[in-house]
Amino acid sequence: MRLIPRQHEHSVHRTGMVLVLVLVVVMVLSFAVYSFSSLMMTEYAATTTGLTHLQRRELANSAIEVAAVYVHQQRSPARRGEQQISLQKSIRIDLPSGSQATMSLLRDLPGVRRRPEFGLSDESAKLNVNTLPMELSRRKEARRRLTAIPGLSVQIADAIIDWMDPDDEVFEFGAETSFYTAQSPPRQPRQGPFQNLNELLMVRGVTSELLYGEDQNGNGFLDAEENDGDFNAPRDNKDGILQRGWSDYLTLLSCEGTSLSTGRRKINLNTNILAELFDQLEPVLGTDAAVFIVACRMRGATFLDEPRPDEGEEQERRRLERLESVRQRLEAQLGNVDGDRRSLSSDQTQRGGLVLDDGPSLFKSLTELFGGQVRISLNGQDTLLQSPWPADPVTVRRMLPVFEQMLTTSGGDALSGRINVNEASEPVLRSIPGITESVARSILRMQGEIRRTEAGDEFHSVAWLLSRGLVSMSELRSLGPYVTVSGDIRSGIAVGQTNGHASVAAIRFMLDCSSPRRRILTLQDLPAMNHSACGLPKADE
Repeated sequence: MRLIPRQHEHSVHRTGMVLVLVLVVVMVLSFAVYSFSSLMMTEYAATTTGLTHLQRRELANSAIEVAAVYVHQQRSPARRGEQQISLQKSIRIDLPSGSQATMSLLRDLPGVRRRPEFGLSDESAKLNVNTLPMELSRRKEARRRLTAIPGLSVQIADAIIDWMDPDDEVFEFGAETSFYTAQSPPRQPRQGPFQNLNELLMVRGVTSELLYGEDQNGNGFLDAEENDGDFNAPRDNKDGILQRGWSDYLTLLSCEGTSLSTGRRKINLNTNILAELFDQLEPVLGTDAAVFIVACRMRGATFLDEPRPDEGEEQERRRLERLESVRQRLEAQLGNVDGDRRSLSSDQTQRGGLVLDDGPSLFKSLTELFGGQVRISLNGQDTLLQSPWPADPVTVRRMLPVFEQMLTTSGGDALSGRINVNEASEPVLRSIPGITESVARSILRMQGEIRRTEAGDEFHSVAWLLSRGLVSMSELRSLGPYVTVSGDIRSGIAVGQTNGHASVAAIRFMLDCSSPRRRILTLQDLPAMNHSACGLPKADE
């Protein structure tokens, strides 16, 4: 039997330990390499995802710029002759990488099982609370307009009016300082325009459920708790549609710019200096038209097709309006005597045979240019001037869009409060003085055609109400101060998509396009969602 020397046993043992250590080191290194590679892959995936999301968001931002261009195109007849941007479908674009993407503009996020509605929402499709009349003679008109909104009672309407009116006298069913200071905590009515829509919650009787409906968090997004019935607050009807309460019908922002997209100001028919008005009108409309318009400012036009005023309440309202008009004229004259003298200096007192001695009458709307007559001294002779534009549907349809592009009745940067009849809901249409239930429903039926034709040339003016037989000329004239077909405060959802990805970037925005340089009023990144939540197909479908 042969014995192995002890020294050799130790050598074999040491060799085995080295091999084990090498294997352990190799395993540790392999794990380190694997972990590093996995981390790098994760970082790469995260970077790629982040870049893709950033790309989608920039696409959504680009869609907002497209929206601004679209609105300015609608305001300018020159631009309407150019190639039009269509918002009725997604816009496909080629990316520098060679792949494709799409950007879309939606009026709002569709509810469950609903198709998306492309385009932009117009704040002028809502009732502008801040433009309601506060004169004593017209407060009942303001009440009637407010109570056309579903669920808005007479008591709340009067309280809203009292919150805004300049006096501290309670309007019938309203509430003034004495009521609010007795509350806990006490507060003061603003006695002026609302600063934001949320301020309505301070008015007696207004609750968040009435003002915002199911959208209690105000994000404009149908959250899970807003579509589960009574399981979680707020209470909802579980119909897959976000009910926003009065915020769907009321606004503080609607307006239309008084400048063209080129920046040139429109001619203000109600300017104080009649000589300047004549000089601005004559080159574009001719001498006869300038004489007639200035004569209307001096003496006021009459219309043979106007119905006689009703007795009772309507007669009393007109009496109060006349008294307020006289008071306003006196205040204006006392406050601007020097200015009036300058405007009627010896070298500016005559234009076109008219002696520019007065200018008390104001145009309420451009529809008053049609079919009127005015008696005035022209070249020393008592003359009955007839409007150059008869009040027939053909003339009104042809000329009113022209007037709307060059003339205005406001001296400010914007004309606020008129309601877009092409988009307004039935309650908002019913809030317009003079709109009956049957006319409101007729307008609603026409809105489908307007959307299908992307508001063709016929619908770029309120003249279509006359040409389609929905109202008479006298009715259109009375509606003129309240209606329009397009406002300049627009909102929507801008969506960016890239091919091969289900996720989208969505931004809720509001634009002010009342001046040539658009202004973004609000931007809100919506929660992460996929294309189906917007009702859109994948970008590559």
